[in-house]
Amino acid sequence: MHVLKSSLSWLAAPVLWFAGIVVLLLVWALNYPCPEAWIQRYFDNDGCSFIEAVTIGFFFLQIAFIWLFPPMARGGRRVFWQVVFSLITLIAVCRELDWHKAMIDVSSIPGATTGTPFKMRFLTNPANPLGDRLLVLFCFVLVIALCGGTLLYFIRTLWKGLFKLHPVCWSIAFLGGTCILVQVVDRAPSVLRKKFGILLSAPTQSLLSILEEGQELLLPLFVILALIQAYFLYGEKEVV
Repeated sequence: MHVLKSSLSWLAAPVLWFAGIVVLLLVWALNYPCPEAWIQRYFDNDGCSFIEAVTIGFFFLQIAFIWLFPPMARGGRRVFWQVVFSLITLIAVCRELDWHKAMIDVSSIPGATTGTPFKMRFLTNPANPLGDRLLVLFCFVLVIALCGGTLLYFIRTLWKGLFKLHPVCWSIAFLGGTCILVQVVDRAPSVLRKKFGILLSAPTQSLLSILEEGQELLLPLFVILALIQAYFLYGEKEVV
């Protein structure tokens, strides 16, 4: 683990992201123009494609690493954050497999909100059943409390650690940055079509699908990297 203790260990996350992007671009180029059937088989098929299955596997591996490589000192505080991190990971699994969408089905009700129920207009539409709206509200509160609360608690330490080239902070920063890039790539075709009337070609859409699903696969790898860095750099020392 010498590389994790060197002065350049903060570069692990940037190298991982760059290598991942290069591989994804090569996969796209070598299989150009990547027909829709190929994309569905390997990258994007409602949680059933090869890459999506691997991503789910990495998320469950992430939960194992949370408990096997705790970066905090022993005690109740460590167990609390291990539980929180595990719950956040399970939320990511539910999102990846669209389990949350299966909880509610109001498409047959006149005037009900179409598409995913997990959006604000679902809560404000009186045509949607009250029980469903309360369930969606509960999910919103739970996710915001876990993810937002965790971010607020650690944000100051993470921000300061970036300027100090703290390897764990850089890994978490690339986790957050990659999450943003995934959302940008996901929404780009819709925004370009609705706002600017631009229709992307099939090869370009396939590239975006590969970049979206491929970068989602990187997310649990960043977390696993951060856990390993914290554990081997600091052992039982509290680092975050």
